Amino acid sequence: MTTLDPRGKVAVVTGASAGIGHATARALANAGATVVATARRTEKLDQLASTHDAIAPYTADVTDMAAVEGLAAWVRDQYGACHILVNNAGASFGGRLLRGADVAAFERTIDLNLMGVVRCMTAFADLLFSAAPGRVVNIASVAGKLGFGPAAYVASKFALVGLTEAAGWDWRRKGVTVSQVNPGFIRTEQFPQDELMKSAWGRRLVGTPERVADVIVDVVRHGHPERTVPRWYRAGVVLRHVAAPVYWSVGGKGSRRL
Repeated sequence: MTTLDPRGKVAVVTGASAGIGHATARALANAGATVVATARRTEKLDQLASTHDAIAPYTADVTDMAAVEGLAAWVRDQYGACHILVNNAGASFGGRLLRGADVAAFERTIDLNLMGVVRCMTAFADLLFSAAPGRVVNIASVAGKLGFGPAAYVASKFALVGLTEAAGWDWRRKGVTVSQVNPGFIRTEQFPQDELMKSAWGRRLVGTPERVADVIVDVVRHGHPERTVPRWYRAGVVLRHVAAPVYWSVGGKGSRRL
C-alpha cells in the first residue's frame, strides 16, 4: 500500500469527545486533514472544534444505524469524499460474566465496541472506495490479544481484531487499508487507570491518548496493518503465540489473585 498524506484529506473520527478520539482528531487536523469529529456529547465536540479550524463537530451515536447513515450522508454532502475513518468509539460495561444479569451489559458492550464499527464501515464503504486510496483504523486493544480484563470488553476487542483482519483482505482490493491499533493501559476519561497511577512502577505501564494519536496518524500515513502502543506491550502478544504454555502459566497465576 502506498503512503497517504493526510493533507487535504477528509477524516472521520468517532468517539472524539474525549480521550484517544479527541487527541486523534487534533493530531489529524494538525497533519493537514479536515476532520469530522463525532460522538454523542455535543458540548464536548463543540469545545474540540473551537481548538482547530479544520475540525467540524457532528453529534451521532454509533449504536444507531440511522444516525451513522445520517453522518455518512452529511460528510458526502459537505465534502464529497471520505479518505480516512478512525473507529474509536468504545467503552466497557459490566465486569465478569458470571450470571444471567450480566448478559445485558455484555450485549451493550458488543453493540458499541463491535457493531458500532460494523455500522460505520458499511455506512462509509462507498465513500471510502470512491476516494481510494483510503484508510480505516480500528482502535482495538491489547486486551483483544491477550484476554485479560472484563469478559465483554475483551470479547468485543477480540472480535474487532478478527473483523479488521477479515475485512482487510476484501477492502484492500478496493484500495482501502483496514488497520488495527492496539493500545495497552491508556489514561482516559473512560479508563482513568487510578490503581496503576498510585505507584511509580504502575505509572510506567500507562500511556497517553496523545501517544496513541501519534501512532494512528503514522498508520494513516503508511498503512501498517497493526500497531501496538506502547510498543513494548507487543512482547506479551508474541509470548502468547510462540510460547503459549508459558503465557497460560503466568496468566493462571494472575487469575488466582483476582
